[in-house]
Amino acid sequence: MTHVHAFLAVDRLLKDLTKCDEPFGGKIILLGGDFRQVLPVILRGSRSLTVSSCIKKHRLWSDFFVMKLTENMHAFDSEKEFASWLLHVGEGESGEKIQLPPFCYPEIQDPVQQLFSDIDFKTVTPEELKDRAILTVTNDLSMQINNRVLECMPGNEVIYESIDNIVSNDPQDHLAYTEEFLNSLTPTGMPPHKLRLKPGTIIMLLRNLAPSKGLCNGTRLIVIQLQKNAIVAKKKKK
Repeated sequence: MTHVHAFLAVDRLLKDLTKCDEPFGGKIILLGGDFRQVLPVILRGSRSLTVSSCIKKHRLWSDFFVMKLTENMHAFDSEKEFASWLLHVGEGESGEKIQLPPFCYPEIQDPVQQLFSDIDFKTVTPEELKDRAILTVTNDLSMQINNRVLECMPGNEVIYESIDNIVSNDPQDHLAYTEEFLNSLTPTGMPPHKLRLKPGTIIMLLRNLAPSKGLCNGTRLIVIQLQKNAIVAKKKKK
């Protein structure tokens, strides 16, 4: 997923530091990844631009030696059929139309209903929710699902709204980037303009606040109190 420009920057930096014209200044660079997964994310980029941003499409790729893993350590024996099917898709051997194996869709259900059907939200506790999660493709979809689950939970909802404005001395910028437009954006690593919460909900940190205390990016917390200008939460027990 790393943009090729990042590799070019490292290549140029190491050449300058080592005074060596060899790729990456003659240093050994180890890359790990799977090219069957997601390509670099190019904001509003075309298909050709997204593909060309991959390291495999640059001359630097010819200087790398490729080593492939031969044993799947992530799949159980019962999942090997699905893993083999994914490899065929990645190699383009499944044809133009991709047909999911029958065992992939035994029954199409509402993900919220499927995951929380055995829970009574009137008496639910955070401990019952802590080990449940729904994976989504986009952040917008995750927010829709989060809000649906939040509506099922007991307690009074509190909405925190961000204050967005543009820092510029040009009056045209203020006309072009209105407050309504800024409120509609949800940049990566930032919460939405309207953050809806209830006591007992599980939240996740988006920044490394205090790594020595375990408050890192991705740490899950349980909301215990919602104040006017502060959210009081405690670390979720493992």
